[in-house]
Amino acid sequence: MQGVEGGYAEQIALKAGIVGRKPNGVSHEQAAAMALTGLTAVSAIEETLQLKSGETILIQGGAGGVAGVAIQLAKHRGAHVITTASAANHAYVRSLGADEIIDYNEADFVEAAKGCDAALDTVGGETGERTLLVLRPGGRAAFIGGPPPPSEVDGILALKPPVRRSAEGMNRVADLIEAGAIRPPEIRTFALSEAAEAHRISEARHLRGKLVLKVP
Repeated sequence: MQGVEGGYAEQIALKAGIVGRKPNGVSHEQAAAMALTGLTAVSAIEETLQLKSGETILIQGGAGGVAGVAIQLAKHRGAHVITTASAANHAYVRSLGADEIIDYNEADFVEAAKGCDAALDTVGGETGERTLLVLRPGGRAAFIGGPPPPSEVDGILALKPPVRRSAEGMNRVADLIEAGAIRPPEIRTFALSEAAEAHRISEARHLRGKLVLKVP
């Protein structure tokens, strides 16, 4: 929720209604990485797509923070998970539970993943627009990489997850972590004085997991 309260500070005031508990067994840095990341994945997979056991889903950009949690959550719900990732990240997304991996530098994901029940786009742009093409008739896709593109096929839904901050949502993420259904993504920690470098890495859009700024 960039620009709401701001986070580059030693202390900030938040409403109690949007604060959840820290999950047992994770560090404060891991908990920070799971906050909005976990809420977004839960909103997309559970609430928006309502993914069911036995369905097949394509998750774009599997090595990213939200996508990495979404892979785990989709597997927890019994889905068959296909994801896109560069060759350097294949082992990582496989460790998260991906059943099939498409190297977007080597293959056309539309042809490789045709006939999915659902899709989650975390990339946007042309990738987001083409994500709809992998869906079977009656399929649905959630878009967090940008606005949902118009669907040219009747019965295919292009949806925007309504990511709502709430104590209930945060505690749902904590419950999933404590149950072993999901784990925090790989994180890279920076000192607050290194915020500019962290932004440069983030804006390159090839990050594995999440970046965390550690405030003294």
